[in-house]
Amino acid sequence: MTVRALALATLVLSTTGCARRAPGPLVPVPAHELPPLLDDLDLTSLETAIERTVPVWERAGDVGSVAAARALLETLAREPDPRARRTAIGRLFRPVRVREPLLVTAYYEPELAARLRPDASFRHPIYGRPPDLVDVEPGALDAGCRCSMLAGRLQGGRLVPYPSRAEIEGGALAGRGLELAWTDDPLGLFLLHVQGSGRLRLADGRLVGVRYAGTNGRAYRSLAQALVARGLAPAGRATLPAIRRYLAAHPAEQEALLAENERYTFFRLAGGEPVGSLGIALTPGRSIAADARLVPPGTVAYLRTPSFTRFVVSQDSGAAIVGARADVFLGAGPEAEERAGQTSERGTLYLLRVTGEPRTPTRE
Repeated sequence: MTVRALALATLVLSTTGCARRAPGPLVPVPAHELPPLLDDLDLTSLETAIERTVPVWERAGDVGSVAAARALLETLAREPDPRARRTAIGRLFRPVRVREPLLVTAYYEPELAARLRPDASFRHPIYGRPPDLVDVEPGALDAGCRCSMLAGRLQGGRLVPYPSRAEIEGGALAGRGLELAWTDDPLGLFLLHVQGSGRLRLADGRLVGVRYAGTNGRAYRSLAQALVARGLAPAGRATLPAIRRYLAAHPAEQEALLAENERYTFFRLAGGEPVGSLGIALTPGRSIAADARLVPPGTVAYLRTPSFTRFVVSQDSGAAIVGARADVFLGAGPEAEERAGQTSERGTLYLLRVTGEPRTPTRE
């Protein structure tokens, strides 16, 4: 899954002709108005997420975030009382909340059966990054441009779109030696593309990590959106288990539905834990993916929904994570997939900002 900065403000004209600043996306929250700062996970996992982020803050020269985050850990260990926690956190941070109700979803690290050589069953390739794929950061050319990252290929000195999912699955990259492995599960491969990293289980039982290496830059459309648009599932009910059941009952429709998502993800083989767009290992339950324009990467926050009451750290991003949205990383395995596939709820995200202008960490 890849990052960001903060600031959204527009000018609108009032009926009297005066220019007024539209409400910002973040709302200051006095410490006494914070919810009870309870946490439904062990403190060790939060310590892991914070310590993994420390080098990022240090590279950005943000010593204030390092000190405040470590002081937060000490406070949580020392103060079980919610009122005392709020008072202490009010001294350490300037809390703000995302103004709009937050849509909270979850993601996980899928595991696929795979082979290093194709056969009659294992015939769906997992591709490495093509050498002619070009990424363009518009902000590097125009500092005032707040456009998303672009991707494509050069043709006649111009950047043109890279082949779509349907074109790639139709053989656009065949014969170029880009195959890392093959799987027998096209839906599982699609989900690997969406999640951005995963694990391959080989015939001898070995697990090999596959990590994000870029996309073709095409527009992203989820399977849920495709099913709802075709009237095959009601809005809000197209969970991953429901999608699996539908496709199992209608296998002839699967290829066309998958092709509606033109975005295609490329990978690299790598060991170790999954890494987010901030360039650090993700911590299950503590790492979230967020829109970097709203939640600066590396931000410590407090997430409150019907299912989550915990401190989290923004360490990832994603093509579908735009605006008031947070995606909670749940780890690997069938249980993580089942829970992630059913997580879709509204909540509130409180950003714990340190005194002074927040810096935006970047990955190396």
